[in-house]
Formats: sequence, C-alpha cells, structure tokens
Amino acid sequence: MTRFFRTLFCSALGLVVILLVGCASPAPNYGPLIDNVETIKRSGAEPAKVENLTVTVGLEGGNSLSLRANSMTSPVGSNFGDYIAAALRSELELAKLHNPQSAVVISGVLLKNNINAGGISTNDGQIEVRFIVKRGDQVRFDKIKQINYEWESSFVGAIAIPAARNAYPVMVQKLITQLVTDPDFVKALKS
Repeated sequence: MTRFFRTLFCSALGLVVILLVGCASPAPNYGPLIDNVETIKRSGAEPAKVENLTVTVGLEGGNSLSLRANSMTSPVGSNFGDYIAAALRSELELAKLHNPQSAVVISGVLLKNNINAGGISTNDGQIEVRFIVKRGDQVRFDKIKQINYEWESSFVGAIAIPAARNAYPVMVQKLITQLVTDPDFVKALKS
C-alpha cells in the first residue's frame, strides 16, 4: 500500500470511529422569548414560584436526547424537566413575576421529549408536559401542553445534528407560548 493510500485509509477509519462513537454535548442554553415575557407581564398574573418538573419514570429522552450518533443532555440540572422549568423561570423572572416565596407554585411532569434527527430534508421534535399550578393545597390549573415542531434539515449529519440541537430551545419557547397564552393558566396565577 502506498503512503498516500495508507494515510487516506487511516483518515477514513478515524472518521468512521468518530462517527460510530459519537459524542455527548449539552443542549444550547435557553434564551427567553420576549413575546412570552410581554404576554405574561401584561396578563395581570401575580408572582409565582417555579419548581423543577419531574420526568416520567423510564421516559426515553428525559435525561438524554439521541441525535443520530450523538446525544444531547440538559445544561441545567440533571434532566430536561429541569431545563424546561429553568426556561419558564427565566421568562417569569424577566417579567418580574417569579417569587421563590410565593404560595402559588408551578410544577409538572415531562411526559414526552423527542427529537428526530434522521430525516433527509426535514426533522421534527415533540415535547409534552403536564403543567400544574397550586395555591397552597388547591390545584388551580392542571393541563397537558404539547408541541410538534418541524425544521429544515439535511441528510448530512454535520448539518442535521447542529440544526436539531438549535431547534430544542425553539421547541421549549413554543411550549411556553402555549402555556402563557392559555387563559386558564393566567387565571390560576391571579388571586
């Protein structure tokens, strides 16, 4: 084997090993959506406390999301329930409506968390959360919110994987939009 072909073979083999092994990386940090902040600020809601969301036991995608040969974890806490709770908390903080001492508590359960990154020209993802608002022991809101989001992608992993990673915070923004625009949620945050 000539030196050129040996170098080419070793390079190709190294690339295959990297692709097969994959790597884990954190999801992008959440950036609050100003429309969500303004919506909740104008709603007349009172300050609330956001607790971490629990994750359904055995939920695939609760702790880690598969992006082809790669995986993505939450940069906040230990799972994606923590990520979504931190995202909602940041929106309320910007609206000056988060109070860790409040008697009104927002909690919930992550029911579905999925990203499909194997498509040829598009990919999609789904999130489903049961949100609960309590004032003391009284449940004032208990609804499931879900989103299905699709984005342009590529068969090429070097394009599809970053696109899927970058889509996750957008999915969470859309989920929070569904929550803060629900009149029953806003009513639950009022006395």
